[in-house]
Amino acid sequence: MSKSNNHSDSMPLLLLVENDQPSRDVVKIFLKNVCNVECALNATEALEKINSAKFDIILMDINLGGGMNGIELTRQIKNDKRYEQTPIIALTAYAMAGDKENFLAAGCTHYISKPFDKKTLIGLINKILNNKS
Repeated sequence: MSKSNNHSDSMPLLLLVENDQPSRDVVKIFLKNVCNVECALNATEALEKINSAKFDIILMDINLGGGMNGIELTRQIKNDKRYEQTPIIALTAYAMAGDKENFLAAGCTHYISKPFDKKTLIGLINKILNNKS
């Protein structure tokens, strides 16, 4: 398993799939005392990471730039037996009527629209973690 040495074993492992550096930085700051956060910049990196470690939660941007988008990636991850029950949170700027329902229908278990605040993100993560235990 390729886990970084700076990860505390007592905190859940979260994969953030996000191609935007400022967004990655904000999420890492918000969650620094909640989860160990690993980042993937695109679908290829995300698939490599889920094959090398078992993540407790996945935060999924929908628009990943070129290549596979977050919806396609979510479907692929959910097809992996190890990740069938893993919560995947759509974390996206797509906030039009019907978007949330489309993301949930595609396999995401939760949805947060950008911009989001620290309280909303941590609240959802804690709710998910408390329901898993």
